[in-house]
Amino acid sequence: MILFVAGSFPMIGEANEQGLGFSIRPIHPDNQLDKNQTYFDLKMEPNQVQELEVMIRNNTDQEIIVEASVNAAITNLNGILDYSWNLEKAKELAKNYNQHTSTEKIDVNQIKYDSSLKMPLPSLITSEKEIKVPAQSELPYKMQVTMPEKSFDGIILGGVRFTQQETTVKETASDKGVQIKNKFAYSLGIQLRETDELVMPDLKLDQKKIKANSVNGHTGVTINLQNPAKTLMRDLEVKMTVYQKGSQKKLISSTKKGLKMAPNSNFDYGIDWNNQPLRAGNYTVKALIENHAIDGEPSELNQKWEFEETFSITKKEAKKINNQAVDLDEPAVSWWLYVVIGLLGVLILLMAVIIAKNQFDKKKGDQKRKNLKRKKQQLNQKKRIKASSKKSKIKRKE
Repeated sequence: MILFVAGSFPMIGEANEQGLGFSIRPIHPDNQLDKNQTYFDLKMEPNQVQELEVMIRNNTDQEIIVEASVNAAITNLNGILDYSWNLEKAKELAKNYNQHTSTEKIDVNQIKYDSSLKMPLPSLITSEKEIKVPAQSELPYKMQVTMPEKSFDGIILGGVRFTQQETTVKETASDKGVQIKNKFAYSLGIQLRETDELVMPDLKLDQKKIKANSVNGHTGVTINLQNPAKTLMRDLEVKMTVYQKGSQKKLISSTKKGLKMAPNSNFDYGIDWNNQPLRAGNYTVKALIENHAIDGEPSELNQKWEFEETFSITKKEAKKINNQAVDLDEPAVSWWLYVVIGLLGVLILLMAVIIAKNQFDKKKGDQKRKNLKRKKQQLNQKKRIKASSKKSKIKRKE
């Protein structure tokens, strides 16, 4: 069971003590901006070093081991903040996947932070990777934060993920060979800042990263959106429309509201192709994206971006995604196709009639010419006979 909140702010996963093997509780320092929040929201100085404490309580009757990993906040494929993604673990999983599968390999070098994230939270925090907590006890987990030497505006966002190490239940005579593994986890948000300067949101759309892709198992196209600013966007509305290049007729439309983007992060916005097969060709996408200021935020955060980009889908890409898709509709035969087929049939029949008539007329003409030639030959023969007879009579007279 993994419990974490992926909302506007990084929060603690909540559960009762009997439901989970352990629970966590942050100890807010004096520079906590809002002590009513259950995450760390700290204002610090350049080069400042500070220790943070999280109390971990073991609710079981045996010792447990809790693993901890500090992570940068990212934006996942659904436009939700995620504080549980770890760069090193993601690369390790990709390498293991590449070793045990014969399918398309994962490019490990492409697994990295957003290009605009220069100070990821894990680079600012040192801590132990695990802690042992005795049965029915509570111990502090300590982290040391070292702020960058150079001052910055905006926020650095991330979290620390606590995971209970897997345990195996001992075998009994009745369940020999059956193992039950329980895994519990929390993600605790950490938000760091140095100034109160308002950082305006920004948004970029990379034309080179528009591509045919699988969207939740369906045919579709993904469009990469990037937030290169050190600010959190809490209420994004995205409207996208795809056209055949050169056409004004809408092919596919997609609208999503209430999306969020972590600072210095990017994600692939998916446009579902409505279970229709992808076709090779050239397309145009028009995007209208708005960030809405939520309650308590200044109205300056209301921003709007418009993009228009062209992209192509190759036959190879279309075939690959179509073969992977589930619930793919077979393309329906349009009414105009029946009209075209009917017209072709009429045309072929008309051509056949014309060819047959031409053949008939040709044969008739040939026969007529033969008859005329024969009559001419007969007439010439009669003339020769008559002339010969006339000559004979003249000779007899002489």
